[in-house]
Amino acid sequence: MREQLKRLGDVHDFTVASDDPDVRGWTVRTRDGQEIGQVTELIVEPEARKVRYLEVALDRRGFNLRDEKHVSIPIESAQLNRDNRTVQVSGLSREAIAVMPESEFGTRHTATTGATAAGTAAGAAGAAATKGRDERTTIPRTEEELRVGRRAAEVGEVVVGKHTETEHVTERVPVERERVRVERRPVEGDARAAEARFENDEIRVPVVEEEIVTEKRPVVKEELVVGKERVEDVQDVEADLRKERFDVRKEGHVVEDSDRPKPRRGGY
Repeated sequence: MREQLKRLGDVHDFTVASDDPDVRGWTVRTRDGQEIGQVTELIVEPEARKVRYLEVALDRRGFNLRDEKHVSIPIESAQLNRDNRTVQVSGLSREAIAVMPESEFGTRHTATTGATAAGTAAGAAGAAATKGRDERTTIPRTEEELRVGRRAAEVGEVVVGKHTETEHVTERVPVERERVRVERRPVEGDARAAEARFENDEIRVPVVEEEIVTEKRPVVKEELVVGKERVEDVQDVEADLRKERFDVRKEGHVVEDSDRPKPRRGGY
């Protein structure tokens, strides 16, 4: 059975419950916090009294769009944050939202003479079931595909610096010095002085020794070269993808082409 989906603004006797927030005008973000747009309308199923989709106007500057674009996001993928009035979308990346088709609910609802043209939608995926002249009904089957992108993110830093330490060193250095040696020896024989003068007399002998002279000078002993290089690694990306499956159930007396007897070859 096909569900009748309409925009909330077009249903006069249908309003948001008092205990539920009206998210129209709220900011929409991805799971990693990227802003993608703003909620403009709620797509509801009046008979079930439930919201099925959020109609989101994408940020034209963020997605580099020339014209406005509205997409329909299933309500199952939305998580509401009442504190900062934002809607977080899980299971859909920014790249996946960028390639989503234009919302059929926002483009097909136009006013006509004496009546309002409102289309019908089938299934949770929001795909319309069309009926042709040959009485055939087409129901599309959709499934989610995983698209993985990459972006540069700063995860840390390496700080390289240097500091000064003081080390006490001791070295043995040989030095020379002079030492005065005084000897007393007797004079043999009868040595008479030419002229005896009894007076005080003295001589001075300078003593010399080496002293240590130190000098400190900076010498480059080592250098540290800092650089970066790119390495490749492999990471496993996990996601839950939803797929639609066809369920065919027979009720009553139904005859299909596969149940009908096939004619024999040769006309018998």
